[in-house]
Amino acid sequence: MYALRLALKNVISRKSSLVIILFISFAIALLFVSNAVFDGTDHGLERTFINSFTGNIVLRPKVDFPLSLFGDETPVTGKLSEIPTLVPYAKIKEAALGVEGVRAVVPQITGYAAVNVNDKRVPISLFGVPGEQYTTLMSSIKIVEGRAFKDGEAGLLLNTDALARINKTAGVNLGIGSDIQLLNGDGVSFSIRSVPLSGIYTYDSQNPTLSGIALISPQTLRDLIGMQDFSDSVEIEESQIDLIEDDSSIDDLFGNSQDFDGEEALDGPVFAGGDSAGSGADSASGDGAGEASSGTSGTSGASGENVALQAESSVWSYLICMTDASANEGKIIKQLNKVFKEKEWAVQAVNWRDAAGGSVYISFYLRIIFNIGIVLILLTGFIVVNNTLTVSSISRIGETGTIRALGAKRGFVIKEFLCETSLLTITSGIIGCLLGCLFTFMLQKAHIGISNTYLAQLFGGKTLTAAITASNAIQNLSLSVLLAVVGCIYPVRVALRATPVEAMRRQV
Repeated sequence: MYALRLALKNVISRKSSLVIILFISFAIALLFVSNAVFDGTDHGLERTFINSFTGNIVLRPKVDFPLSLFGDETPVTGKLSEIPTLVPYAKIKEAALGVEGVRAVVPQITGYAAVNVNDKRVPISLFGVPGEQYTTLMSSIKIVEGRAFKDGEAGLLLNTDALARINKTAGVNLGIGSDIQLLNGDGVSFSIRSVPLSGIYTYDSQNPTLSGIALISPQTLRDLIGMQDFSDSVEIEESQIDLIEDDSSIDDLFGNSQDFDGEEALDGPVFAGGDSAGSGADSASGDGAGEASSGTSGTSGASGENVALQAESSVWSYLICMTDASANEGKIIKQLNKVFKEKEWAVQAVNWRDAAGGSVYISFYLRIIFNIGIVLILLTGFIVVNNTLTVSSISRIGETGTIRALGAKRGFVIKEFLCETSLLTITSGIIGCLLGCLFTFMLQKAHIGISNTYLAQLFGGKTLTAAITASNAIQNLSLSVLLAVVGCIYPVRVALRATPVEAMRRQV
């Protein structure tokens, strides 16, 4: 306690102490507010993107280039890499739904095209998804006009921002039922598809990333980008369905056949159309056969026509997973990736940030750069504190020597200087956090709008948001403690360098 009282006396007696406290407090307040803005942005983006298009977890092919739900994000010009499909899709989907915490999944393919209206072209990102299932799962999507296209139905859903941009560029007024012409090309050849506008929707939160997305029927997008789908429905007759479902041996298929020699086969009536065919016809016209034939035709008449076995398409590039509110997404991702590795499937599970791609990471990297700049300011403050304590320790060598001559140990001197730096930095940290909370609260009430498109992209919306979090305050206070510990090292070495005899000689 004596060391603390002595440290407090020294801090109060120095005029430079107030300047140091104000300087560090301002730097920590600035760090607090900046992180509050980025926390608000990050939380806002997370809620918006998860409920709009990324889901909580995305399963994607394992590739050697940066891949998001928008496709290849390699920062180069020219032809982009082709996005592989999930293989084996059915088993991957089953594995995802088998993990505790995953409540629903929806598949997606991605493509790019230009909307061509009156020879005016507007680029847009196309998400090929099951319309009704996708719009139901993404709670941020609200259909304001029309409806979502059904499975197997060609259709396009445009958000209000994208539709307004197309109408303004082309000078038209597209509405529900309008045929939208889409162009996709690689510089050598082009694909053109026309698809009806089946619905217009909006997102709960406005974001420049979302305004460039359109939802389209999967098969239309596959045709547009040249993606082959071999899982189309196959029409077979009802008798063939019974044959497939029959558990009997394959030998039963030939149960009525008889063995014969090759020569007899060539000379016999098997391949002769005349008499054999006639006898067959006569046989078929008998009473018993007629009844059987009648029964068969009755069955066919009831079924109407051939039955189509509809198989779910297995040609998808992504599988978007929605989790329960209480689920641990990080744990689920690790569990899924472990399964994929054991099965040797070229698939990986990623979080919403990796799925969203560069639009989110711009904000993330800017936060790091901004924090580095503020830490450099704090480093300047640390140097000031360190120099002040060093000068103070040199001027107090005589006092320190006297205390040690009276029986004080080296530990006492260390405690005294540690208390001094702690009083300066921790006090500054507390004041800085309080000021940061005040500035953040004022920023929340101000509702500052963002009109610049790039800033809106960076901060995730058209309004600057900020969030006061406990983790932000703890990080800043921890930084203050770190400055206290590191800041006292050199002054203590200076103070302990002189022996008590030499220190008392200086005092004399």
